[in-house]
Amino acid sequence: MLMASKLTPTLITWLILPSCLLIFLYSMLLTLYTAPRSHSSNSKNQILAPPKCNLLKGHWVFDPNHKPMYNSTCPFHRNSWNCIKNQRENMSRINSWKWVPEQCDLNRVDPVRFLGLMRNRNIGFVGDSLNENFLVSFLCVLRVADAGAKKWKRKGAWSGAYFPKFNVTVAYHRAVLLAKYEWRSQQLLLSDKDGVKGTFRVDTDIPADDWANIADFYDVLVFNTGHWWHYDKFPKEMSLVFFEGGKPIHPPLEMLDGFKVVLENMVAHIEKVFPKRMLKFWRLQSPRHFHGGDWNQNGSCLFDKPLEELQ
Repeated sequence: MLMASKLTPTLITWLILPSCLLIFLYSMLLTLYTAPRSHSSNSKNQILAPPKCNLLKGHWVFDPNHKPMYNSTCPFHRNSWNCIKNQRENMSRINSWKWVPEQCDLNRVDPVRFLGLMRNRNIGFVGDSLNENFLVSFLCVLRVADAGAKKWKRKGAWSGAYFPKFNVTVAYHRAVLLAKYEWRSQQLLLSDKDGVKGTFRVDTDIPADDWANIADFYDVLVFNTGHWWHYDKFPKEMSLVFFEGGKPIHPPLEMLDGFKVVLENMVAHIEKVFPKRMLKFWRLQSPRHFHGGDWNQNGSCLFDKPLEELQ
């Protein structure tokens, strides 16, 4: 039986190269024939808009060079919440985390540029402590651009600041449910259930007094609510009772159902009463991160890094 003679490396190379070249040329021709033809004569001058950046899609990055823009002397901190002044443990590590979106850059706030753009305008925050905590940090950052900033508490504001150099006011109105609510003790109730201390009447269609009269003052408003809609804030012995049009809602609503009704009514109120020119934002909630118990159960926040996505 005859054995086939071995092919030399040089011969193999010369056999493969023409084949590869033919495949390449064929693929190029195929692309030319199958590519869709433009119906516009000036299509080459058209520029595709870059994809929009989703700032919420990203991850936390540890950067030891990332430091706060302010120090413990900022006058807008509440003493018990001034973590820098109170020398909270691992504070330098906590302040070294920064949020990095996946497909775009997120620069740090430039307080001079920001206040310059907002000159002669007012910014308001309405909601619970999530908005308040943000406001405190925000005021301290903006103070870098105007050391003459002064505390401001008018129009029912819980806290705030006025920046005279730019004629800008930034303030927070505390309204944890957004809607008006008031305590009714057991003595005022017709029912006499064991363990019930009283109820909170929630008028789902009436805004809380703290922000009821600010429609003509602010140019930008940021709303939030959420963390107070839980039974650790309003246990069954001090539950919420929902009203609409001055009358109790029947059948009675569970807490989350009442939450939905309040949101619908507050949005309708904002759209009806507040000027169209006003810029309005709805702020989402952050996860609770107490360790060893909830806020009212001797819990504490010992973490020095952001929560993981599935935590």
